[in-house]
Amino acid sequence: MNTLEIGYISKTHGLKGHVILRTNDGLNIDAEIIKSVFLELNGSQVPYFIEECRPNNTGYILKLETIDTIDTSKKLIGKKAFSLPDFVVEDEDSLSEFIGYQIIDHKLGNIGTISDMDDKTDNVIARIIHPSGKEIILPFNNDLINEIDDDAKTISFSAPEGLIEMYLS
Repeated sequence: MNTLEIGYISKTHGLKGHVILRTNDGLNIDAEIIKSVFLELNGSQVPYFIEECRPNNTGYILKLETIDTIDTSKKLIGKKAFSLPDFVVEDEDSLSEFIGYQIIDHKLGNIGTISDMDDKTDNVIARIIHPSGKEIILPFNNDLINEIDDDAKTISFSAPEGLIEMYLS
């Protein structure tokens, strides 16, 4: 049986055994059709049937069969979670594909390499490591992006006046 690691149980939710499944970046599960999740216990993947699955702001709230109390659910905190590939939906809109791209500012030229993309809010930000080692944080939106060259792995960018200099001074 081929399973994919989808995240881990981060905490309990409520008093009736519900848990929070925190999914790995860029992964979602199909909450409508998922039937079970596998939790890593003592080096083995143990199946748990899902009675209820609904999204929340950090992942999914799960109600697992046989887990009916907060004490029982506490024992699952920190356990890695796996799923059959049929229930995993890769996030098509994930911006992590731009990690490693060079940012070329229209005034300053190459200002560095994207090290992280934070798209957890509506205001997406790119973290760039400048050749000096300093971190530059830029808003990543269509108004500032001039062109994306996937072959060269570069992004032509027009940063707001003074923003990049603020990080480099």
